[in-house]
Amino acid sequence: MYKPFFKKHILIAHRGYRAFYPENTILAFEKSLKLFDMFEFDVQFTKDFEPVVFHDEYLHRCTNVKEIFGKNLKINEVSFDEVKKLDNVSWFIKNNPFKVKIPKEVYKMHKNSIPHLDEVLAFIKKNHAYANLEIKAANVSYSIIKEKILDKINKFSLKENIIISSFHHNYLKKMKGFYKALLFEKELADDEYIEQFFPESIHIEKNLATEKNMKKLNKFVVNVYTVNKRKEYFFNLGAKGVFCDY
Repeated sequence: MYKPFFKKHILIAHRGYRAFYPENTILAFEKSLKLFDMFEFDVQFTKDFEPVVFHDEYLHRCTNVKEIFGKNLKINEVSFDEVKKLDNVSWFIKNNPFKVKIPKEVYKMHKNSIPHLDEVLAFIKKNHAYANLEIKAANVSYSIIKEKILDKINKFSLKENIIISSFHHNYLKKMKGFYKALLFEKELADDEYIEQFFPESIHIEKNLATEKNMKKLNKFVVNVYTVNKRKEYFFNLGAKGVFCDY
């Protein structure tokens, strides 16, 4: 079993401690360590197939891509060198969607703080942390996933520290020897479908976490996303953990 799951219940920092720090940045991950049992982050690929830690398919929500390139672009339409020209901090300072007081450290951040996957893996290694790596890419071959993600996890000796999740289950089906989690958002699959992946856990959107569905999934470890209100209490329904922004 994945080590954090030995606890009765766990808290998972969604894209890091993103209510107070720009999401998917090293600082957001660092600030989550003492408050959460593990953190979650997203991996996308640039045009030149470099794995970067960024959530959205398009760049406009969290960067100044329109200012730099004159239009909105997908992350797989720009090179890694071009990604490193983007400011992914100022948007958060100007309009933090969580409406909280922004910590002083954010104002001191380097404006380009989009990490390469190597940086995050080095951070996990240094801090003996546990993390959920979500593969966002849908249009790359499994050989790219293996070379650019799985081989790197092996290189950093982090197979015991990382659980890999994705909505693109075809990637997970081919993985051997890694902790895996199936992601579901709009509807659940049946047990027969789920079991063929030998997942360590199931991660479901909170609207799917009904009493009926949680009973159906009681043979699996279930984590629920994204839970930010105290009244949204899923542990009583059998959830192992919840993904939180706060």
